[in-house]
Amino acid sequence: MLKNILRRACAAFLTAALLASSAAALDASKIETKFDGVLYQIERYGLFAEDNPLSDQQRASYNARIDGGEDFTEVVNEILEQHDTHSFYLSQEDYSNSFSTLTTDYVGIGITVTMQDSSVVIREVNFGGPAKEAGILAGDVLTAVDGTPLAGKTLEEAGELLRGEPGSSADLTITRAGREMSFSVRRRAIYGDYVWSQTLSDGIEYIRIEAFGTMDDAAHFVEIWDGLDEKNTAAVILDLRGNGGGLVDAGLEVLNKILTKPVTMVTCRWRRDQGGSQVSSSDGGGLPLNGLYVLVDGGTASAAEMVAACLKDNGAGVLIGEKTYGKSQGQYHLKLASGDSLVITTMEMSAPKSGVWEGKGIAPNVEAKPVAEVSEYLAGMPALQTSRPLLFGEQGEPVRALTERLRLLGLLDTAGDTLNAEVLGAVRAFQQKMGLPQTLCADTGMLETLDGALSTVSDSYVDNALEQALERARKDAAKPLRYTPQADGSWRAA
Repeated sequence: MLKNILRRACAAFLTAALLASSAAALDASKIETKFDGVLYQIERYGLFAEDNPLSDQQRASYNARIDGGEDFTEVVNEILEQHDTHSFYLSQEDYSNSFSTLTTDYVGIGITVTMQDSSVVIREVNFGGPAKEAGILAGDVLTAVDGTPLAGKTLEEAGELLRGEPGSSADLTITRAGREMSFSVRRRAIYGDYVWSQTLSDGIEYIRIEAFGTMDDAAHFVEIWDGLDEKNTAAVILDLRGNGGGLVDAGLEVLNKILTKPVTMVTCRWRRDQGGSQVSSSDGGGLPLNGLYVLVDGGTASAAEMVAACLKDNGAGVLIGEKTYGKSQGQYHLKLASGDSLVITTMEMSAPKSGVWEGKGIAPNVEAKPVAEVSEYLAGMPALQTSRPLLFGEQGEPVRALTERLRLLGLLDTAGDTLNAEVLGAVRAFQQKMGLPQTLCADTGMLETLDGALSTVSDSYVDNALEQALERARKDAAKPLRYTPQADGSWRAA
């Protein structure tokens, strides 16, 4: 449990691997013990230690406790707890276990699950993972792994069943819109490419940032953003859910690329002997989109919260989802000569209007629970018209209602307003699965069967926050662009 807490509490870091001998001495003559050496680092780098140094008497008292047999790590962490909740002294083993996910890949099938009404629901599907390749979708309900039912099991127990050695297979049973489906997925390394994108429909781009692991992630984001004008993108959905942070500089580079005006991005408070408060501002000149929607949840932390708070405070993006985690402090990771590590808070971030969000989080503009039942989602959508067939080439709201339902069944990647060849293929696939005659249109029998199949579903879910963002993005995509793409690959403001 402690190690999981550490991953979240210290998810954002600013630098790493400084040897104990590298720091400038506060008073070298007082460094006589291992404890003195660690305290030397705390008082040299700690943001909250600057105005709270230990007296010689306190130092001697702590040394005496260690000499008397008290656990060294516990004594040091007692001091750090008086400063803030994110500073820790960790053994080499504990550090490796707690922070390996920040720097290394992991083995799995590439899904994130959540518990909804006692069901294990797939909340996210990693873009480059085997689950995505197999056709598993967010919103699918996972009912069994390798023949073991998940009914009555906790998320941890479900996770244990999903884990395994690279190359091994996981046989999954899921339900999707009331239909039971089986998948055999081979576990493999999920590589640390934390940024990816997908065009959801004409004019709408989805960009996922899972972590700000390295500056390469920022560079990948910039590459994606620079290509938006070539796709005539009107709206972007930026997904920061579950993003525990990472490099603050990577988050700043992402913000600087997005923002269309020179505005304050964040104010960072350092120790006075390290420069004090420093304001980071954008250059301006970002692509003028019709809409930017930022998905956030309780797992959005630190550098990811900084991005979300800046976009919200500057009116550059609409936050949709749940309140964020509430971590506005950044840490240095100092590797000591002993091999142990000191994770020490050295900086505190403040957003332009939200201020310091430590312990409070950032509230979304639009509150949305993570997942919703299909029936609940459909209740807010246009009804499916079953009184007449929908013909090839037809456009409008009736086609939108059809394609939304085919998408929920996994037969279409995206919904649209035109009954084109791709939609007709999905119609025929549904007809085949249901034993209906295959026709060159969405005939009334097919529409009635589709409507009936979905109206009785009570155990299938959709990504609610994403759907709410999509609803808004579609309206943006219907408006004229605020820029004009140029032949040389650049763009000009409209």
